[in-house]
Amino acid sequence: MDNLVEQVVPKAKDVKYRLNIFLLILAALGIPGIFVLLSVITGVQYLIIVAIFILMFSIYGLWFFITSLNVDYEYSCLSSTLRFDKVIAKRRRKPIVKFDIKSVSDFFPYDDKEMGKRKISKVYRASAKEFSTDNYVAVFRHEARGECAVIFTPNEQLLEAIKPYFSAEMKKKLYFNKKS
Repeated sequence: MDNLVEQVVPKAKDVKYRLNIFLLILAALGIPGIFVLLSVITGVQYLIIVAIFILMFSIYGLWFFITSLNVDYEYSCLSSTLRFDKVIAKRRRKPIVKFDIKSVSDFFPYDDKEMGKRKISKVYRASAKEFSTDNYVAVFRHEARGECAVIFTPNEQLLEAIKPYFSAEMKKKLYFNKKS
């Protein structure tokens, strides 16, 4: 029987997240404000009614876009397959990447210098924080894209679930060639 290990990691709310919320609120209040200002300047009273309708629709749009900024990453390990999905606002799921753990050629804690040394054609990000010491990198061979890497934030249970499926070369590299 295959073991299934899943982990959900919420994306951290950073400065970019807060800036996006600020800009959305500014737009949602600014556009109806422009119509009210135009109504006062031109003397056309029905522009205030238009502003009220725009405000109602912008409140719904504001709620929709702000909740769409809430992102979770789901990691699942079933047998030797590791899958990464992006869950947006708990409404929509987008697959990021799926690969066989046996195809992993390198696995290490995230380090900018180490990543800079490698020639990787595509980097998939599925980590809680962009640059964190808790992140790990799995480098693997993708059929269409070539040498790829995924940056993710696994817990101990997920790490233990993927270790048995590493290739013999990978296990040798991880456990016996440690620099001391």
